[in-house]
Amino acid sequence: MRLIDQFSVPRRRGTQPAATVELLQGDLAAIPPEHAVDALVVSAFPNSYTPNPGTLFEALLARGLDMQDVARHKQEDQRGRLGCWISQPLLPELARAFNFTRIVCFEPSYPAFVVNSRFDAGSIAETVGFVFRCLNNFAIPEAVEARNVRRFDLARIAMPLLAAGNQRVPVDAMLPRLLDAAVFWLEQGLPIEQLKIVTYSPEETVTATRIFSAVVSARRAGGSPQAGPAAAANADWQSALAGTIAGQMIAACRQHLREDLLAVAQPDERSTVVSLFERLDAIRTPSNSAVISSTPAAAGGGQYDVFISYAHKQDQEVQAFVQELQRHEPLLRIFHDRAAIPPGGQWLKMISDAVHHATTFIAVLSPDYTASPVCWDEFQCAKLKEYNTRSSVIKTVRLYSERELPPIIGIYSYVDCAEGDLVKLRACAGTVLG
Repeated sequence: MRLIDQFSVPRRRGTQPAATVELLQGDLAAIPPEHAVDALVVSAFPNSYTPNPGTLFEALLARGLDMQDVARHKQEDQRGRLGCWISQPLLPELARAFNFTRIVCFEPSYPAFVVNSRFDAGSIAETVGFVFRCLNNFAIPEAVEARNVRRFDLARIAMPLLAAGNQRVPVDAMLPRLLDAAVFWLEQGLPIEQLKIVTYSPEETVTATRIFSAVVSARRAGGSPQAGPAAAANADWQSALAGTIAGQMIAACRQHLREDLLAVAQPDERSTVVSLFERLDAIRTPSNSAVISSTPAAAGGGQYDVFISYAHKQDQEVQAFVQELQRHEPLLRIFHDRAAIPPGGQWLKMISDAVHHATTFIAVLSPDYTASPVCWDEFQCAKLKEYNTRSSVIKTVRLYSERELPPIIGIYSYVDCAEGDLVKLRACAGTVLG
C-alpha cells in the first residue's frame, strides 16, 4: 500500500490533536501492519455480500474473510435509519491477518432506509452525508465514561472511494464532497485520528491524486479545502445567505428589543410584552410556518439557552412547547427555526455553530425524528459537544413512541409525552430545564 499524499485537520472543537486525512493506493484486502486501522468501511447492495469477481469482497474471501459470515454477526444494525451496520470484532487471528478489527458496511439501497429517509441514490451529497452519519453514529464515544453503553473505539478508519465502483459515481464528483465532509466533522472534534482513503485502479488513482493535491495546496495556502465540482455546486449559496443575514439582523434587533423591554418591565407587565411580540411574530410569519421565537443562527453564531431539535411534522406540538417554555422563562433564548438557514454548503456548519453555542439541546423524539437526516445531523453535533466538553448537554422528550430507539439516542432518560400529549408536553416545559 503506497501513501500518495496527506494533510492534517486541526480541531475547531475539543482538545484532541489534529487528525490526518491520507490518500493511498493499494489493496484494502491486504492492509500492511504500518497502515493498520480499527475499521474498514465497505459498501454493498442490500443483503448482498457475495464475493463477485473483481470486488473487494472477492479479495477478502481469497485471503480468508467471508463477508457473508461477517454479516451474520452484526453488532449493531442501523440499516433502517442510516443504511449501515457495524460488525462484531473479528476473531484475533483474522484481525492480525487483515490489520483491521471491525467492518462498517454501508447499504444505501436498503429498502427501509430509502423509505424512512427518502434517500436519493442519485445524489452524491446525500451519499457522502450518510457515510459520515454512519461513522459518527459508531465513532462518537459517550461523554460520561461510567455509563454502561456501547463503545467502538474507532480512531483509525480506512475506506475505498465509496460509490465509485459498481455504482459508477465519477471520482471527480465523489472525492471532493467526501473530503469536504471529512474536514467538517474532523474539525468538529469527531474522534477519528486517521482517515485513509484508498484507491485501487490506476485510472481512479490518477484522478484522485489530482483532486487530493489541489485540496492539499489550497489548505497550505490558507484557502478553501473545496475542490472541483463540489465547490461549483455550492457557489450560489452566497446570494441566498446575503438575504438571510439581512433578515437575521432584523430578527436580532427585535430580539434585543424584546429582552430590553422584559428586563425593565414590572412583573405584571411582562405577559403583555410577550403577548405583543407574539402578535408581531404572527403578523410577520406566514401562517403555515413556525413562529420564530429565537434569534436565527448565523455563521459564528450567538449564544442560546436552548436548541430544540425536532422533525418538521411536529411543528405544531413544538410551537406549543416553545411558547410554554417562554411563558415560564420570558428571557430564554431559544433556537428552533431551521428555515432561517439557507440550503447549500454552509447549512451544516451553521447548524453546528448554533448547537455548540447552546447551553442545552432538547431532542423531541418520534419515529419521524429518527428517520430524518437533518435530525441525525443535529443530534450528532450535540453528541460531539458532550464528548468534547465532557458535560451533559442533551435532554430528550418522547412525543411519539417508537418500538426501539437507536442506541445513541436511547441511552438518555426521556420525559414521556407520548402519544402527542400536549398537556404533558406543556407541563414538561416547566421542568425539563430544571
